[in-house]
Amino acid sequence: MGSWLFFWLLCITVILIPVAILYLLNGTLRIEDEMTDPEQFISAFRARKRN
Repeated sequence: MGSWLFFWLLCITVILIPVAILYLLNGTLRIEDEMTDPEQFISAFRARKRN
């Protein structure tokens, strides 16, 4: 759920590709429980992240 623009900027510079991979892994959201409405959770998570 990180910034794709920042990720691609890191990938453009060849030296920072390992940093881009770490950024992608740390920004990946993993949900292990089944939910009735996952879209509602994602929208609530994004709203909380902006504040």
